[in-house]
Amino acid sequence: MFLSVVVPCYNEQSNIRPFFDKTVSVLSDIIGDTELIFVNDGSKDNTVGELKKLTAEKVCKIKVVNFSRNFGKEAALLAGLENADGEYTAIIDADLQQNPKYILEMLDIIRKNPEYDGVAAYQRERNEGKVLSFFKNCFYKLINKMTEVEFYRSASDFRVLSRKMVDAVLAMPEKCRFSKGIFSWIGFNVYYMPYDVEFRLSGSSKWSFWKLTAYAVNGIVAFSDKPLILSSFVGLLLFVIAIIIMMFVIVKTLLFGDPVAGFPTLASLILFLSGIQLLCIGIIGQYLAKIYSESKSRPVYIIKEKLENNGTSEDAAK
Repeated sequence: MFLSVVVPCYNEQSNIRPFFDKTVSVLSDIIGDTELIFVNDGSKDNTVGELKKLTAEKVCKIKVVNFSRNFGKEAALLAGLENADGEYTAIIDADLQQNPKYILEMLDIIRKNPEYDGVAAYQRERNEGKVLSFFKNCFYKLINKMTEVEFYRSASDFRVLSRKMVDAVLAMPEKCRFSKGIFSWIGFNVYYMPYDVEFRLSGSSKWSFWKLTAYAVNGIVAFSDKPLILSSFVGLLLFVIAIIIMMFVIVKTLLFGDPVAGFPTLASLILFLSGIQLLCIGIIGQYLAKIYSESKSRPVYIIKEKLENNGTSEDAAK
């Protein structure tokens, strides 16, 4: 198998058919040596029904991995990569914001330049609000300062990986996965290619501001221990400041007595210090939560059904 195309799907029933037709048309020259791997991430609409129709048509080789519930895009990416048999593996969304034609461009780059093991696409211009763009820029600046690996700004999951890269990603055993970090951590030579994002064909984005924020926090916690070091440093700094203030209060009391003044200042200091303490405890709690999740050793996802266009299906759990 030359190419595997991994397509995570969540509530994409209106996009499945147009995406399939577009992809088959674009990849027509290599479609006989290509497999499409759709991962239905517990969709609540008729996404799995549309996928079953495609499988029955046998236009090209199709695998459908149907989760027992929604496990998230990270789990869907992992399942897709685990089921990919191709020499190269492409990852693309089903909403047609990422045009399948760019897969051919990425394949062309990686085949003409053997020094590259993968090609990652990034949006030439982001069609998003200034506030969201500002926070994303802050995230990339922050995480690049906190981690040992470099996170390329705006690089998406839309990419083509060599077999070596796919095997390296699958060798990462953690349950709490952050693919952007994993792609960077494993190394290899990656070419970053700009592309023009298109309008979503149907439906709306599944990523709200708060989901993106939680995703960013997960990435920082997964690939950096500097927040823990920072919380320790802040604790030490506040301890020194508290000693200085205590000495100042003692000297002031001995020299000028102890009037009942300064209550607002005292209350403000208590609230400030309490807030810092809670912040540091929260940081520690994030790391403890990751340790707790990893220690349970639960599967990243559970497969309810696997379909292939040869008509076979099986139930399995991972």
